[in-house]
Amino acid sequence: PDGRKCTVKSWTSSLFRDVPAGAIQIALFEGLKIYILTSPSIDYDVTTLSAEALLGAIGGGVAAFVTTPTDVTTTTLITSAKQGKDLSALEVAKTVWETEGLKGFFTGSLQRTLYWAPAIGIFLSVYCSLRQFALTQGL
Repeated sequence: PDGRKCTVKSWTSSLFRDVPAGAIQIALFEGLKIYILTSPSIDYDVTTLSAEALLGAIGGGVAAFVTTPTDVTTTTLITSAKQGKDLSALEVAKTVWETEGLKGFFTGSLQRTLYWAPAIGIFLSVYCSLRQFALTQGL
């Protein structure tokens, strides 16, 4: 039962990290493409693999940075459960705030941003390339 309880708690906390991160990634990726396409002063082909990788990396990097506080909470929740502590996500967040302040919620933000920016850039550029290939093949 303790293992299942920890899984449910960390899963719930992970949702508050991953759903907003995905929404931010896609919104920035698509929003930047639309902005560039509708700006007459910008001459940049957003449909190339490298352009989609760059725009995806921007979206992924911003999303990773912005959702670092929920990642800190989720990671701390999981590690505290392994230490036998039964804390809620709210209790974890309160402890981080009281012991480290706002800075504590951004612990590891650089590493998280540097990991997710290229990962999302690669993912979205490959996805768009495969989608375009499928569309041209009538799939």
